[in-house]
Amino acid sequence: MKRDLRPIDALGATAPSDCELLRQTAAGCESSFRILFRRWAPRLGRFLTQATGSRETAEDLLQEAFLRVLRGAPRYEARGAAGAWLYRICANLAYSHWRRRRASPIHGTWDPATLAQVAASARAGPEQARLRAAMLGAARAAVQRLPENQRLVFLLKVDQGLTYERIAEVLGCPVGTAKSRFHHAVGHLREQLREWGHEGGTDELASHEGPDVLQEVEPEDHRRPGR
Repeated sequence: MKRDLRPIDALGATAPSDCELLRQTAAGCESSFRILFRRWAPRLGRFLTQATGSRETAEDLLQEAFLRVLRGAPRYEARGAAGAWLYRICANLAYSHWRRRRASPIHGTWDPATLAQVAASARAGPEQARLRAAMLGAARAAVQRLPENQRLVFLLKVDQGLTYERIAEVLGCPVGTAKSRFHHAVGHLREQLREWGHEGGTDELASHEGPDVLQEVEPEDHRRPGR
């Protein structure tokens, strides 16, 4: 399901646009900046949490993102959706984080052999909940193992619901490149989750018509706006 780049405000249809809020922020209006933060922090916080695998890291990056928004507002030019600019700031911070770490951003990342052992062990148990929890953990770990460019495209499309056109705007790449990265990401996930018999799930992700595995493992304090 496609989503508007601008989350809905409680103020309704008369709420100021993101561009208006940025112009007012640039003029020194603190209340406009607070509105922009309340409007976007839940969604961007969730995106950064999924990108880094760490709620604590995401909170630090989210603070830095809005500091950059505050400093960059006077130079912002409304050439596209303001939301794309906000996502671009967060994507750049995620890239910087990965460059600093150059390691898996979550604990418990499983290699394929270990994943196969856990899958077999989970199937041996009587509890379906145990199998499901283990599979979802493996799915999240598999997303974190995706190459960085593919991971961002995958999260922006599946988790954030952006179109390929918006993703291309956020990442500054051609639409065809965004599509290619997404389908490569799905291919990698299909391969990594093969031990779980989850190929059908990755096919659903590829069409973006099926359930979102990330939705089921999202941190409790970063739910999507409007839920």
